[in-house]
Amino acid sequence: MKKTMIYLPDDLHKNLKRLAVERDTSMAELMRDAALAVVEEGREDLEDARKALQEFRRDPSSAVPLAEYHRRRKR
Repeated sequence: MKKTMIYLPDDLHKNLKRLAVERDTSMAELMRDAALAVVEEGREDLEDARKALQEFRRDPSSAVPLAEYHRRRKR
């Protein structure tokens, strides 16, 4: 495990500290969980993009306008 330092706005630090106490865990553990969630979401996005590209290569008519793509992503 690597050690790192980050700077948090005062309000975020206060809320994170309170949440750690409420959940009987450490602020570091909450930060690790949050970082992992961001990384996993990024992986899911890349996998979705890979699948969409494969589908487009098989059938270019499967493409959707950019506005429609953004609308679907928000869901």
